[in-house]
Amino acid sequence: MPNGEHGDHPYTDIVVHKADIYSPVAAAFVREIATLADDKTRRALADLLYEKFNPYDRPDVHALERHLATLRDNLRKDASARGFEVDNK
Repeated sequence: MPNGEHGDHPYTDIVVHKADIYSPVAAAFVREIATLADDKTRRALADLLYEKFNPYDRPDVHALERHLATLRDNLRKDASARGFEVDNK
């Protein structure tokens, strides 16, 4: 049973334990998404990382980075449209 330690889940490894398990780029996207997203979106992202991009199954990191960039961009647009100030680095 998971106990929240490093290696339990890719999402918590990245967000909580600050590990760059896929790549530094993917980790930065995940961390930014975690700050922009609601709980439902964060849970969906965690599920996606574990099921489709499980680090033990040799995931396609470039495909993951593209997916995360799109998700992050959509969340930024949504936040801006709702009047939140978003840092567009």
